[in-house]
Amino acid sequence: MRQLLCDAFMIAAAAILTVSCGSAAPAVSSHDGEPFVDQPGRNMVRYRDRVIEVVVDSEFAARNLAEEWLILNVAVSGMTGAATVVDRDLVWVRTPDGRSIPLPPYEEFNAAFGDLASLERRAVLASKPLDFTRGGRRACAINFLPRPGSGIAANRVVYVSKYELCSGLLYFPIPGGVQQGAWRLIIDFEESRAIVPFTLELD
Repeated sequence: MRQLLCDAFMIAAAAILTVSCGSAAPAVSSHDGEPFVDQPGRNMVRYRDRVIEVVVDSEFAARNLAEEWLILNVAVSGMTGAATVVDRDLVWVRTPDGRSIPLPPYEEFNAAFGDLASLERRAVLASKPLDFTRGGRRACAINFLPRPGSGIAANRVVYVSKYELCSGLLYFPIPGGVQQGAWRLIIDFEESRAIVPFTLELD
């Protein structure tokens, strides 16, 4: 599992990276701002570069293979005091078979929620806290796809700095169902790209 993370990230990134592939839960270092990935827990991957920190918890997805929606528990935080913009239109996943699937429009998510509601409730209950990386940050919600009827407006962008940690569930429609294999969550920024590799596999 840990070696697969290394291989996926080395292929995806266009720079020379320092990747921790040693014992469980190694300490994260920024390595002068170069992209860095480690695995702080089972089904959990942490990415950090000079701009952003992203934590992906994929345990619920791994336990619900073949579902028509991929649900990830995600947290994002900035690495500097300046605000970094996370744009929902620039968040997507790469499937094991090479497809690129963006977050759906809120209208599509809302229309599909009748079939998705049970899965969403179970994903909320299964979500782990992702605030373990750095203390003292203000909690906030991503809210790109809030639950319909919650009264919460859908965000188009989220602003994060080193003082905020925004978390929430991300939903991606997967035609043909969620499959086993090497996935990537990708977030594009104006001058960079965060590539977070994760693997879905049966226990």
